[in-house]
Amino acid sequence: MDNSGTVLMPGGVRDLLPAEARRKRKLENKLLRLIRSWGYQEVVTPTFEYYEVLAPALDDMLHNQLYRFIDENGQITVLRPDMTTPIARLVSARLRDQELPLRFCYTANIFRRENHAGRQREFYQAGVELIGAAGPDADAEVISLAAESMKMAGVGDFTITVGHVDVLSGILKGAGFSAAEQEQAKMALSRKDLVTWDKLVEGSQLTGKYKKALASLPYLHGGIEILQEMDGLIKDEAAQQGLKSLRHVWKVLSYYGFRDQVCIDLTLLRGLGYYTGLVFECYVQGVGYPVCGGGRYDELLAKFGFPCPATGFALTIDRILDALDKQSLSCDDQTPDYFITGSDMGEVVKKARELRQEGFIVEVDLTERPRREAIAYASRKGIPHILVMDNYEKVE
Repeated sequence: MDNSGTVLMPGGVRDLLPAEARRKRKLENKLLRLIRSWGYQEVVTPTFEYYEVLAPALDDMLHNQLYRFIDENGQITVLRPDMTTPIARLVSARLRDQELPLRFCYTANIFRRENHAGRQREFYQAGVELIGAAGPDADAEVISLAAESMKMAGVGDFTITVGHVDVLSGILKGAGFSAAEQEQAKMALSRKDLVTWDKLVEGSQLTGKYKKALASLPYLHGGIEILQEMDGLIKDEAAQQGLKSLRHVWKVLSYYGFRDQVCIDLTLLRGLGYYTGLVFECYVQGVGYPVCGGGRYDELLAKFGFPCPATGFALTIDRILDALDKQSLSCDDQTPDYFITGSDMGEVVKKARELRQEGFIVEVDLTERPRREAIAYASRKGIPHILVMDNYEKVE
């Protein structure tokens, strides 16, 4: 409590006022309708789970961001730090016998112990998980659904950046980097640390055009043509398959109509360590952070004893709403269609019910203020229709 008597909240959480809550719910409902139309079914997992169950599947980043607490039986439980891991646990524990592929979707609040200024520790996501479908066609479906979700949300100008874990690893191996140097290179690329990257390139075993191509890697963003510049650096089979997958995804995305929104970036590294293949992030013009991201995680379910390919994405509701605000696309405050006041509460309630059944938004006067003040209040709010249920008088 501060000096004014206001109860303060912990950092990284916030209240949603009526207009904010309404915008959030409206967006979530629109997204769920879209995602269900692609054959995905909604699932709900617990807000907290046993730490020992999730721990083997969580990477180091999520381990460091967990909210842990002890339950009444002395067991460690954690607030969910993402939805992909709980859904992988759900499928592995209860749905092994179901025919694949399985398509699931969700909306949920997520909890991470963030230490960065401006980052929320509780935030909201909508997303999908496509379980049991290997190959680039599944990757293309998930990316296309993410793009459709961006359009449905009302975001006008967005770009989907696509990369591949195996392709980047193949490039670094082809440069002759040791395992330690590969990790150092990935860290430098993820942080946009070009000084460290240039030093690694200079120390590589490459010469001539190959060294020049490697040096240009952080600056290569564009269409399918940029893959040709890396062909000579990629020799191992997994990376070659990754290149083939990227080319196929690019072609399928053109069928979906999203080729112009897609940009290939071979340095893309998602923060979560469970990704194994294609990865992607969605960016909005004027917003400096991804509002959506996902990719393939073929090894995650195996950590729950059920080896199975999978891919998916999560869209951060809070960030989408921020992006809409920045694009001046935010929704106006909701104004009721009707305001009803009167001395006969039975008639007031009856009329309000009739109008609500017809789809109108109705506010009922619950105060004992004079009729003139009630009408003035409704006028200030801009309510277009005011009903006075004494002798049933309508004020336009």
